[in-house]
Amino acid sequence: MGTATQKIIDLDVELDADEVLRTMGCSSGHTLRAEHRLLMDRLLAEARPALRGRAVYTIADVEHIGENELRLRDCRPIRGPIASFLKPSRRVVAFVATIGDEIERMADKRFQAGDKLGGYTMNAIGSAAADAAVDALADAIYFSDLGPDEALTPPFSPGYCGMPLEEQLSIFSIVQAAPIGVRLLPSMIMKPLKSVSGLIGIGPNHEIEAKGVPCQWCELTSCRMRRTR
Repeated sequence: MGTATQKIIDLDVELDADEVLRTMGCSSGHTLRAEHRLLMDRLLAEARPALRGRAVYTIADVEHIGENELRLRDCRPIRGPIASFLKPSRRVVAFVATIGDEIERMADKRFQAGDKLGGYTMNAIGSAAADAAVDALADAIYFSDLGPDEALTPPFSPGYCGMPLEEQLSIFSIVQAAPIGVRLLPSMIMKPLKSVSGLIGIGPNHEIEAKGVPCQWCELTSCRMRRTR
């Protein structure tokens, strides 16, 4: 358990149809049929009031970054090739963000009623909203915790970019997520399901920019988490 003070914040989650389509595996610029666009718009309108974006995070100083290990001061080591992506960082944010469980219930209700398309779409809305919650968290950190010459790396989550899913144990040892209603199951699945854990690096802005986006080196071009910036 790290000794740094953790912060809990509410998140203003912004969501649009393009982000939902990305989550569903549709390419950029994908055009929906008129009836599907109406369904998407209706479900988005239903979902937005149900989003309960919250996050807990801790910022810890970097002691060492190697090719396969990240050591933060007073924290359990974090392992995996993800460490090399954070090399410009002097500090690292460990976080857990969630939108709550209402979207899950809304999707399940549609599946139980036999509305597979509606349930699938609502589920995708929830996944996109969880990603948007992380973006909102990054914005909040940028404005409240960064110095004038610092920048943020993209967020990295267990299960992506070569970071083992089991490293969620390390993140949950650094931050206590119970205050925002999130718990980690032995299966490494979080409850509520529409929750995200991960790391964000903080370092000199010129070094972060020069490092680039890790996705540009990755061969998994079909990854839904792929970023261009």
